Amino acid sequence: MNERVKRLRESLRVDKFPICSEKAYLIMESYKQNEGLSNILKRAIATAYYLDNKTIFIEKNELIVGNVASRSMGMEAGSLGPTWPEEDLEELLQGNLSIDDEDRVKLRKMDEYWIGKSRTMDERQGQFYDNERLWPFIKKGFLCPPWQRKDQGRGQGAAGVGWGLGIGLSLILPDYEKVIKEGLNKVIKDAEEELKNLKYVDADSVTKGDFLRATIIAFSAIVRLGNRFSSLAREMAAKEEDPVRKKELEEIAQICSWIPGNPARTFREGIQAFWFYWMMVASGTTPGGRFDQFMYPLYKKDKENGNITDNDVLELLECLRIKIMQLNFVGGGKGQREKWAGMARWHNFVIGGVTPDGQDATNELSYLLLEAARDCQTPHPTITVRVHERTPEELMKKSLEVIKTGIGMPAFISDDSYIAFLTGEGVSLEDARDYAIAGCLDVNLPGKSRINAFGMFIIPLVLEITMNNGEDPKTGEILGLKTGELESFQTFEEFFHAFKKQLTHFMGLVNEEHNILLQAQKELFPDVVHSALMHDGIKVGKDALNRRLPFENGSALNMVGMINVADSLAAVKKLVFDDKKVAMGELKKAIDANWEGYEEIHKMCLGAPKYGNGDPYVDLIAKELFQYYADTAHTFHSIYNAKVLPTAISITAHAPGGAITGATPDGRVAGQTFADGSVSPEQGFDRQGPTAVLRSAMNIDQRPYQATLLNMKIHPSTLSTEVDAKKLSDMIKVYFKNGGKHIQFNVTNKAVLLEAQKDKEKHRDLIVRVAGYSAYFVNLTPKVQEEIIARTEHSF
Repeated sequence: MNERVKRLRESLRVDKFPICSEKAYLIMESYKQNEGLSNILKRAIATAYYLDNKTIFIEKNELIVGNVASRSMGMEAGSLGPTWPEEDLEELLQGNLSIDDEDRVKLRKMDEYWIGKSRTMDERQGQFYDNERLWPFIKKGFLCPPWQRKDQGRGQGAAGVGWGLGIGLSLILPDYEKVIKEGLNKVIKDAEEELKNLKYVDADSVTKGDFLRATIIAFSAIVRLGNRFSSLAREMAAKEEDPVRKKELEEIAQICSWIPGNPARTFREGIQAFWFYWMMVASGTTPGGRFDQFMYPLYKKDKENGNITDNDVLELLECLRIKIMQLNFVGGGKGQREKWAGMARWHNFVIGGVTPDGQDATNELSYLLLEAARDCQTPHPTITVRVHERTPEELMKKSLEVIKTGIGMPAFISDDSYIAFLTGEGVSLEDARDYAIAGCLDVNLPGKSRINAFGMFIIPLVLEITMNNGEDPKTGEILGLKTGELESFQTFEEFFHAFKKQLTHFMGLVNEEHNILLQAQKELFPDVVHSALMHDGIKVGKDALNRRLPFENGSALNMVGMINVADSLAAVKKLVFDDKKVAMGELKKAIDANWEGYEEIHKMCLGAPKYGNGDPYVDLIAKELFQYYADTAHTFHSIYNAKVLPTAISITAHAPGGAITGATPDGRVAGQTFADGSVSPEQGFDRQGPTAVLRSAMNIDQRPYQATLLNMKIHPSTLSTEVDAKKLSDMIKVYFKNGGKHIQFNVTNKAVLLEAQKDKEKHRDLIVRVAGYSAYFVNLTPKVQEEIIARTEHSF
C-alpha cells in the first residue's frame, strides 16, 4: 500500500459504528407525502428525495467519492421497517455499534409508522402462516433462525444500507457494463422515448407507464447526486491550500460532473461510475460482477494512450476496497445475526474464466485485483477465481500468493461445473460462459437472473423429526409425517426411506415459505434502480420481481447440515443394521439423553465411518442424499412458474442451526455446530489428509447445484515454496476436473487463533475465511470461532 491507502485503511479502524437515522427519516417523510401513488412510483420518489437531501462529504485522501452514511463509518438505519426492540438494541450497543440520543429517539418514534399496518415483509408473510402447518414449521426453525412472532420475522431492525431502497432479499447481478459504457442518461432517454410511444391498452401497459415514470425519476436523481459531489469537490478545491490535493479535488469535480450520467471515458471515471451505481444497489449482498471484464476496455485504452500506469490502477483498486469496507451491515434479531456472524457480507468480484466465445478471459486487471487484495488486506470485497482447463498457471500462482497471506481469498470455482449447470437449465452456452457470482457462491447471469428466495434449511432437524415419528421431541408437537417408530424399521433401507419421505414433506413447506416470500417482496419492494438495468428492462417495463427472467432462478432450496445427516445415517447403518452392535431403541435412548449414561454407544457413534476420509461406506450415502435432494427440488415450482433449483451453502447457519438441534447419531451432542459449508467434512473427523477429503466430495454429483461449498484449512508451512503452491494448484484443478464445484482455504494455525481469542486487540486485523466470505476473526461469535479452530488443519 502507498501512503494514501495506508491512511485510508487506518480510517476504517473504529471501536463503534454510529447508527444514523437520516435515510430512514427522509424515506418515511417521502412515503407519508405520497401514500396514494403506486408502490413503484412511491419508492422511486422516496429514493430521489433521499438522494437530493442526503448529507454528502468527501473524506481526506479520497480519490473515489460518495459517502456511505451521513457520518464517517456510519451505518444508516434500515428504512423499510421498525428498528430493533429496546432489549435487542441495548445488546447491540454493548458491542461495536453506537447511537446518539437524538437518533435513538427519532428511530423509535418512526416505529409507529411501520408496526401493525402490513407495511413490512414480516407482517405480510406472517398473515399466511396458519397455526396448523406453516407456523409450527416456521417457529421451530427449520428455516433458521426460528421466528418468535408472526409479525416480527427473524427479528426487527437493520443498519448498514446503501443509497437505494433495495429489491427485497435478493441475490441479483445488474448489468454494470451498461452503466460504464452508456451512462445513466441513456437509461433516462430510453425510458422517456418508451413512455412517449406507450399506448394504455391493457393492465400491463398501465403498469409499464408507472415503471417508466419511476425510472426517469430515480435515475435523474442519481445523476443529480453526481453533480452534487462535483459542486462539493469544486468548493473544497477553492479552499484547499495543498496544491496536490487541490488538483485531486478539481479532477474529482470534473469526473463527477460527467459521471454517472455519461459514458465513462477513462478507467478513473469507470471506477467512479461503478461506485455511484454500486451504492444504489448496495446491501449486505452486493456483487461486483466480472469486474476484470467490463472494466478492461477502459484500462487498456488508458494504458495504450499513456494516461495511466499499473501503479495508478492498483491505487484506485485499493481505494475501492477501502470504500467497500465503509459499507457495514447488521440486521435482524440475535439468531439472524448469529447466522451472519462477523458482520457477514458477500461483495463478490469474479475474475478469470472464459469469454462468451470460449477464450481464456484472464487479463492484466485480473492480476491487479489480486495484488490489491494482497497489499490492502481487508475482508471485503472477496474475490473468486473462475478456473478452467486453460487458466494460466501464472494466475493460479498469483492467487495462491494472496491465499498465503491468510485473508481467505480468493475462492476457486469450476467453470466446467457452473457452465454445465447453466446449460443443463436451458441457458445458451454463450450466456452460460458469462456467468458471475451474486452472494458467496450463487451463480447469476448479469442482468438476466436473480435469486430472491433462499433460506437456510436445517436438514438434521428433519432427521430428528424422523427419529421421533413426526414429533418434536422438545414439545411433543406433531410437525412431520407419521413414518414409523424407530423400533419398527427392520432394514436400513426402510429407515432411509422414512427420512426421505420426511425430507420431501419439509422441502414442500420450505417451497411454500419461499413462494410467500416472493409474493411479499413483489408487492412491497419494486425497484427500478435494479430493474431498469436488467435484460430488456425498459422495453419490458416491469419490475424485476414481477417478471420471469431469461434464466429464472428466483427460488432455490438451500440445505445446511447434510453431511451430519450422511454421517448419522452411516452410523445407524453400521451399528444397528450391519454390525448389530446397538439396538435402535437403545440408540434413541442415548440420543434423547444427549449421550449421558451411554458413553460406550457415544464412543461407537463417534467412531463410525465419517465423510471426508474417502470411505465409500459413508460417501455413497452422501452421494445418494445430494442426488435425492436435487431431484426432489426440481419437482417444486416458484410463483414464476419455474422449477425450483437446489443449492448448498451455510453462511454461518451451521452454528445457530446446530444450537436448536438435539444430539444426532453421528455422535454430535445437542447444540453442537454442524459441518460448515455443504460438502465440507465434520470438523476434526477428516483424518486421512486433503486428498481423501476431495475423494469424498468428488463422489457427490455437484453439477445440479447452483452452488456447493468446500472449506479447507491448511497450515502456513504448506505454502512455503513455489513447489508447494504448484501442488495445491494441481490439487484444485484435479478436484474440478473430477466434478468439484468450489474450494477455498484458510491458511492459519490453531495457535494463532487461540491467541486471538485471548488478545483481541493484538489480533484485531486477523482475517479468516468463514463460509463464502472472509471476516475479522475477533468479530465472529464464540461458536463460529470455535468451529473454525476445530476444522482439521491439513498439510501436504
